[in-house]
Amino acid sequence: SILAATLLGTLSDLCGLAWNLEALFTRTLALEQMLTTGGGWQDQAGGIYRGIKVVETVAGLSQRPVLQWLPEHLLDDTAANRRILLYYTGVTRLAKNILDEIVRSIFLNAGDSLKILQDIGHNATLAAGAIQSCNYQALVDSVRTSWRLNQALDSGTNPPAIQQILDAVGDWVGAAKLLGAGGGGYMLMFAKDEEAAGRIRRRLTEHPPNPLARFVHFSISQTGLQKTSS
Repeated sequence: SILAATLLGTLSDLCGLAWNLEALFTRTLALEQMLTTGGGWQDQAGGIYRGIKVVETVAGLSQRPVLQWLPEHLLDDTAANRRILLYYTGVTRLAKNILDEIVRSIFLNAGDSLKILQDIGHNATLAAGAIQSCNYQALVDSVRTSWRLNQALDSGTNPPAIQQILDAVGDWVGAAKLLGAGGGGYMLMFAKDEEAAGRIRRRLTEHPPNPLARFVHFSISQTGLQKTSS
């Protein structure tokens, strides 16, 4: 989604189309449907708009994002890469199959899936509240709940290769979850404290699950989508 939004933003500049961020938000959604990968708007919204935020839309075909920005204290330099770690798992998986199943259950009005999706939305509100009040433990609790709900919605969200990573550091992690729907890629880990974070880093650095796995330094984007030319 973020790659698609970046490509569309570049095309807008090259062709003088003057698409603003809201237009990129909508056109990325359309492009993903044309590519048959499915998906919603959350990933490109997270990427093209700056900072930490809650993004909401109303029901209907016309999706217009409403954004509320949140404080960054829980993910600033005192926590990012110290208590909160970003880890590339080295595991890749296309989200299409997971999304197909989720959309199918919605079309079939499957009660269990609809209840889980409702709980996911409620939990997002709790996470936003934790960030707003700078309550680290409440944020950890909401991330743990999010990971449980993701797996309840589709068990393929947590393949054995990912569970192996979690098992290796489970004593030191308060909560963790994969970022995205694909069952692989990047994992965000919330350590119990800075000492635990150091142990997580040492364990996975000394005993990586695969040659591609590694920790990645991260920070909160202050600009959102950026394009440069040369």
